[in-house]
Amino acid sequence: MRNAVGLDISKLTFDATAIVGNAEYSAKFDNDSKGLNQFSDRLKSLGCQNLHICMEATGNYYEEVADYFAQYYSVYVVNPLKISKYAESRFKRTKTDKQDAKLIAQYCRSAQESELVKRQKPTDEQYRLSRMIAAYAQIKSECAAMKNRHHAAKDEEAAKAYAEIIKAMNEQLEVLKEKIKEQTEKPNCKEGVKRLETIPAIGRMTAAVLFHHLTSSKFETSNKFAAFAGLSPQQKESGTSVRGKGKLTKFGNRKLRAVLFMPAMVAYRIRAFPDFIKRLEEKKKPKKSSSQH
Repeated sequence: MRNAVGLDISKLTFDATAIVGNAEYSAKFDNDSKGLNQFSDRLKSLGCQNLHICMEATGNYYEEVADYFAQYYSVYVVNPLKISKYAESRFKRTKTDKQDAKLIAQYCRSAQESELVKRQKPTDEQYRLSRMIAAYAQIKSECAAMKNRHHAAKDEEAAKAYAEIIKAMNEQLEVLKEKIKEQTEKPNCKEGVKRLETIPAIGRMTAAVLFHHLTSSKFETSNKFAAFAGLSPQQKESGTSVRGKGKLTKFGNRKLRAVLFMPAMVAYRIRAFPDFIKRLEEKKKPKKSSSQH
C-alpha cells in the first residue's frame, strides 16, 4: 500500500495525518506560508520520498497547499463524496478534523490507481482563468436563484429590487465572459483552448472550462477524465447477476458535467458523430445516454 498523507483543510488551519509503513503521525498547522514550510519540514523528516498527499476539494482553501506540494509529491484532490462513501464503508461516524485527516490518508493508501488523479500546478495565466471561470459559475448560479425569488415575489417593490439585482448580475456575467475570452488568448492558454474548440459543438466558454480542468490535473487516460467528470456509467452487481441498468456515478464533477450537457445535446442533434450515435441507437440507447457518451 502507498505511504499516504491525508489533509483536512480549513480557512486558517489544516490537520495532517501521515501513514508511512506501520507508523502513523498526526499534527496541525496554520494554513499560511509559515505553516506550509513547517509541514514541508515534517514531511522531509519522515525520510520517505515516495509520499502520496490527498485532500478534499472543499471551497478553495486547499488550492495553495495542493499547488505547493504538487511540485514535490504526488498530490490528489478528491471529491468529498468519495471520502464520505469510504467512511460509510468503514462504519466511521466520528467527525473531527484529526479523524477526517486520518480517514483521507487511509483512503489515499488503499484507493485504486484509477481513482486517483494527480494535481499539477497551473501557470499564473491558467490560474487567473480558473478564478474567472469560478466567479462566472457562482454568479450564474446566484442569478438563477434570484430569478426564482423574483418569480415568487408577492410584493411589487420586492420584485423590482430583485429585477435590479438580476440586471446587475447579467451585466457582470457579460463582463466576465469577455474577460474569460481575453484570457484564453494568453500564451499559456491559447493553443489548448483552440484545440478543444475543434471538437464539434464546443464553443469558447465550454473550451475554457475544459481547459481549466485538463491543466489543473494530470489525466493519463481519457477514462480517468470521464470518471473525474462523472461520465462513467456505474453498474450494480450482486454475485453473478447485474441488478438494474447502469447509471452515471454521483462522484464526478457536477459543474463540469453540467457544462458539457448542452454541447453533447447539440452534437447529437447535428449528428456530429454519426457512426457512434448509430451504434448506440441500434442498442436502443435513449438520447440522453448517447449524449453522455
